Amino acid sequence: MKQSTHHQEEIRPVIIKYLADATESIHLAIGWIDEVGLEGLLRKKAFEGVEVILILIEDENYKSKTTALQNMMDRGVQVIALDESQREHLIDHKFGVIDGSIVLTGNYAWGFKNAPKEENIFITEAVPTLANGFESEFDYLSNVEELDDATVKPSNPIVSLLKKIEVVKTLLGMGDTEFIQLRFKEFENFIEDENIALIHQLMLKENYEEALDLIKTFIQYHQPLRECLDPPIDSLKREIQLVEDEIAAISTEYSETQKTLQKFSKMHTEWLGKILQDLLFQTKKKSSIEAKLHKDDKEKQAEYEEAKKDHEEYTKSYELSKEEKVKTLTKEEQRELKKLYRFTSMKCHPDRVVEELHDQAEEIFIELNEAYKANDLERVREINQQLKSGIMLAKSEGITELKKLESTYKTLLQKLESWQEKLNQLQADPSYKAVNGIENWETYFSEKKEILEQQLERLITFNEENAEVLELE
Repeated sequence: MKQSTHHQEEIRPVIIKYLADATESIHLAIGWIDEVGLEGLLRKKAFEGVEVILILIEDENYKSKTTALQNMMDRGVQVIALDESQREHLIDHKFGVIDGSIVLTGNYAWGFKNAPKEENIFITEAVPTLANGFESEFDYLSNVEELDDATVKPSNPIVSLLKKIEVVKTLLGMGDTEFIQLRFKEFENFIEDENIALIHQLMLKENYEEALDLIKTFIQYHQPLRECLDPPIDSLKREIQLVEDEIAAISTEYSETQKTLQKFSKMHTEWLGKILQDLLFQTKKKSSIEAKLHKDDKEKQAEYEEAKKDHEEYTKSYELSKEEKVKTLTKEEQRELKKLYRFTSMKCHPDRVVEELHDQAEEIFIELNEAYKANDLERVREINQQLKSGIMLAKSEGITELKKLESTYKTLLQKLESWQEKLNQLQADPSYKAVNGIENWETYFSEKKEILEQQLERLITFNEENAEVLELE
């Protein structure tokens, strides 16, 4: 896949190059053309035997160019004039396909006098599905004037592919790869596309991270086609749903990162808690001895007070930590809990549901997270079952007005950025980096315990040898 972006003055030379290099066909659905040089080049390519077809809008500008257009048609250029009812569509979604493989999209005005201030054009190559999708749309527009009002627009075959690959993207983003290869059988009709074939190979090799990156690029390159084919409201609803999924995925990763730290902390208490408490007690005892031996030394007195405080605070924290109850699960139950939590959190995430249900969703979401942290698989199952009734309505399902959709989309993007920032901060924390860098927790704690036991033994020996100092008091 290859895509290049061009702006302002650099657009025309690039277009001329690609049009001049065409050997088979030039299909342009651009609404209008008002540039003598480009018109001359298209006449030349048609004269050379290249199939040149223009889809334009039959408006006042079109009617004022009758002579120039007739001149092109006399040289073999086919011109299809659409009714002004199609004007808005072609203004927003101009496109071209060269030689059935190179796709031009963007807001370049093709010489029209009311050109936008910031013109741009995207040239996408080596993406056969994109080219085929736009060719199908071009064929439809070429014949749309001949269809009656009752005729249903045929579905574009690439849309079905994109919907399926977006499902795969969501599953990969959630880490749900258990049956992912079964999903990919649906893409066999498009396997001749080398991009689909490469994604397929990466999936078979279980290189899911690289496959996900390629899928994201693939979907991004096809976005102009989706916008061209879908009404604005449907397109926005789809975008909102994608952002909702991203928010849910990132917040899930945030919760899982928190749980990892909590699990490490629990193991730390179980392995080292008692010995650390004893160590702090013996440190306090040693500091007490040294404070009594050096009564005039303020630093020794301060060290004793600090050691006493450390022991008291840790003892309190240790006792609370022991009281925390986290259920023990088998590996199979842990996998079920993780998978179920991901699906359930997407259903009740407060940032995904309509505003009317925000508070209710927040209560359920908090309870779900508490159950997840406590390894309460049964409660997570219950919450998931409760949500299957559809009581939580996603924003993308509950809103229909275009302006409201646009506002919701912008708000969700801000929330997505906020969740990403929270996750980045958590993962940038030194404690997380330290925990994440430990390959085997049991080996780590075993080695730490051995070191602490040696320190404790030395402290006990010192305190026993100096016990008489305390007894003098």
